[in-house]
Amino acid sequence: MLENKYRFQTVGQALKNIQKIFKNKGIINSEREAEILLSYSLEMNRSEIYLNSDRVLKDIEKKQLEKKIQKRIEKIPLQYITKHQEFMGMDFSVEKGVLIPRPETEILVEEVIKKLKNYKCFNKLEAADLGTGTGVIAISIAKFIDNITVYATDISKKSLQLALKNAQKHTCKDKIIFLQGDLFEPFVGRIKKNNLDGIISNPPYIDSYDFKLLPPEIKDNEPKIALFGGIDGLDYYRTIIRKSPQYLKKNGFMALEVGLNQSKMVKELIVRENNFYQNIEIIKDYLGI
Repeated sequence: MLENKYRFQTVGQALKNIQKIFKNKGIINSEREAEILLSYSLEMNRSEIYLNSDRVLKDIEKKQLEKKIQKRIEKIPLQYITKHQEFMGMDFSVEKGVLIPRPETEILVEEVIKKLKNYKCFNKLEAADLGTGTGVIAISIAKFIDNITVYATDISKKSLQLALKNAQKHTCKDKIIFLQGDLFEPFVGRIKKNNLDGIISNPPYIDSYDFKLLPPEIKDNEPKIALFGGIDGLDYYRTIIRKSPQYLKKNGFMALEVGLNQSKMVKELIVRENNFYQNIEIIKDYLGI
């Protein structure tokens, strides 16, 4: 039973109550999460919540809010409750069974966009997003780069369906080709060798030790296949690093997101394969990882 059932009557009271509940339950960023939950529940933006703080809530709104609050208390990720996540200033649909996009991945995308814009002298660019998930990487590239085709692969049919939905929402589905399969598997017979300007991926990279330590919001809700990267967390990097040169143009690039303390190991894998060793750049994210 919800602890504060029907204690809030207005928008402002609901916000304060939800913030208090989340804080008491140890939810990080409790104030911001309360704003987001209320915003999507009432279909208001942040400023409208405060401007309408005295508006009395309807009974159905209270009941819907209570259900959503209870789900968050039960460690269901906020994004699976609201079914939304912002990325690169755009709103993306999110569903359980598909990895939730992280803000840190925006750094990877921003660097890729800079790189591709330096190729503007070419008439047509082609890039690949391996393990597209919700499609945030492929869609962001398609939105910010003109004259590009992005091949977005994922082993999960559900992920590809959601990514297509997001591409349609952001009016760039004609610039993205969605392919089902593991990493490079769908390329066979479809993409010519040495034809891509860039290969981008945020692959599963959590190792077996860290996977056990993941918070329940992640471990019990997000798909393991999108998180677990093998015993040492490097399985997908090995495949990507080994096979990328087959599909990249001579001046093409590879851009990978890596986990905590993995950059040195991934760099060593690249050097060992003797690929891209002349121009390896490590860029830290918001947390210095």
